[in-house]
Amino acid sequence: MDPRELFISTLKMEPTDRIPFFPRDLTLGMDAANIATDSVFGREFDAEASARSVIALQRIMRSEATVGTIFCYGLECFGGVTKYPTDGIPYVSEFAFADEENMDRHDPSEIVNGLVDGFRRSMELVKERIPDVALITNVPGPMTMAGFARGVETLMMDLELNRGFVDRLLRFSTEAISYEMRHMSKDIADGVFYASATDNPDMIGVENYIEHSVPYVKKLTEQVHDDGLLAIYHPHGVFSTDDRSDILKASVDTGVDGFQFSEGNDPEGMIPHTHGKCAILGGVNAYSTLLLGPDERIVRDTKRYIEALKDESYIAMCSCSVHRKLPLHNLQVMADTVHSYRRVA
Repeated sequence: MDPRELFISTLKMEPTDRIPFFPRDLTLGMDAANIATDSVFGREFDAEASARSVIALQRIMRSEATVGTIFCYGLECFGGVTKYPTDGIPYVSEFAFADEENMDRHDPSEIVNGLVDGFRRSMELVKERIPDVALITNVPGPMTMAGFARGVETLMMDLELNRGFVDRLLRFSTEAISYEMRHMSKDIADGVFYASATDNPDMIGVENYIEHSVPYVKKLTEQVHDDGLLAIYHPHGVFSTDDRSDILKASVDTGVDGFQFSEGNDPEGMIPHTHGKCAILGGVNAYSTLLLGPDERIVRDTKRYIEALKDESYIAMCSCSVHRKLPLHNLQVMADTVHSYRRVA
């Protein structure tokens, strides 16, 4: 079973003798390849430099899956502005729909532009060069896309004071995600990953999460499955406590093939609601353990999650994506710990 087969089999909840490792790298590969951020995101997106970065990190970490491209959530196509520090992480500096009327000047299909074409080309190059590694398209979740377009603080106010606009914005955002994921995935990807930090019941409230995030995740997942791909959902927030069992069940009932938990969750509390329904993904805290170390702590925490989830369909990840300035050594310690584990028949 090659790395791609191991990853896909686990996501399909088929028995395997190993645990796959998936560091969802969005920018860390540029450190591995020693390539500047503003070289990849120059006047045009440099798909070749992106692919070299992705492959450089994959070869160090021996991961079973990759998103296939250096990625950012910029929405210049709708009028937003993203900054690209030379050796830093891209960040949104002006929100496309800070003026809500600007949304009426655009169509969701405009998201398929030169930048997304560049992401797609990088993924094609990675697929050609490391075909035995699973390729997972990275897109934002519905509320998360809305946050990048509107600004998270403004969006939180809208949820209280401007709910009609929120409904329109979420429909627009979900259509844009659909165009983006289908363009990037067609004929090359194995699955789609919804990166959903703002689809977070702790942030937007349980009622808004159930009303706004869950239905659109379900809609996207139906499209992903229609295209013959697998779907992974990664909302932030606490899902593992007894009082959150209903929202975890609602999340899993969207039909996703994998659910990745973020920091602050105990895997034991999620197993009753994911077992036999979807694979479970997640692991050490990216913002403390993985960033700061030391090695002993990384090994200890990685083994803790393996021990808790070894009888489940489990894919080892940290709690969120990995980015520039995360020590490569620390991530390699985690990777080596995962790869050393073998299930006993």
